[in-house]
Amino acid sequence: MTTTPTTPAAPLTSAEVAAWYEASDELCKLISGDSFHYGLWHPGDLDGPLPARQLATLAQNRMTGFFCDLLAVEPGHHLLDVGCGHGSPALHAARERGIDVTGCSISHAQITEATRRAAAAGLADRVRFGFGDAMDLPYRESGFDAVWALDSFPHLDDPVTGLRELARVARPGAPLLVTFYTQRVPATLAELAMCRDAFAFCPLPTHEQVLGHVQAAGLALERVHDLSEHIAPTCVAYGRIYQKNRGLITQKFGAAYAEAMDSALPDTLAFLTDKTGYLALLLRGPATG
Repeated sequence: MTTTPTTPAAPLTSAEVAAWYEASDELCKLISGDSFHYGLWHPGDLDGPLPARQLATLAQNRMTGFFCDLLAVEPGHHLLDVGCGHGSPALHAARERGIDVTGCSISHAQITEATRRAAAAGLADRVRFGFGDAMDLPYRESGFDAVWALDSFPHLDDPVTGLRELARVARPGAPLLVTFYTQRVPATLAELAMCRDAFAFCPLPTHEQVLGHVQAAGLALERVHDLSEHIAPTCVAYGRIYQKNRGLITQKFGAAYAEAMDSALPDTLAFLTDKTGYLALLLRGPATG
């Protein structure tokens, strides 16, 4: 952790993040597990006989279960998933915990894929997806029993506004779960620019700055889980998935694109593993509306 983070000059707008997701949707499907989230890994997981994509998906589902436990969701609860991606965490939570889920994304491609997956899983009656910006959620106040935002806050230029929006749409005193990527080791401007281009990340905060955002938003901090060591194998798995699918990536995007990925992806994954941290925060808004 550091108290003097590097900050590039130009954070991204919501429109730019949406455009990045639209452009990268097919690639994300080819180099990740069932979702593009970090997984919760156990020692030796990567040594098993299963393909890397399947191992990544198992770790991602384990992380989803961990987050469901933190929120203490129960059958009949209604969860809001802010930044739902392709819907895998929402579908896993609905299937395993008997809850209803509303997911939102600023990417129409993600909404289309998530809706398709919900129908294929026979969960379209309990899991629904639609357009929504974390900075201005299209939901009424106090409408959800729990809210999570998994790996979506690195895209937000104003995380305090985002946190206040999560609290606004949750019922009074409901739990909120938010994950943050942090600068665990000071990054260079070139590295943050790489993350801006590779993942559409706004400037990464320090651990201390994340806690400051929570305080500024007026939320109560109940737990902080530093999962940095537990998520690191995700990047190793993504590297293996990329190598397995490189031929398909070449067919879809061209040889020049694949050659550029050959050098860019290892540097990006190494930066995420070596210099960034990963925090999961359990929060609560005011107990009265």
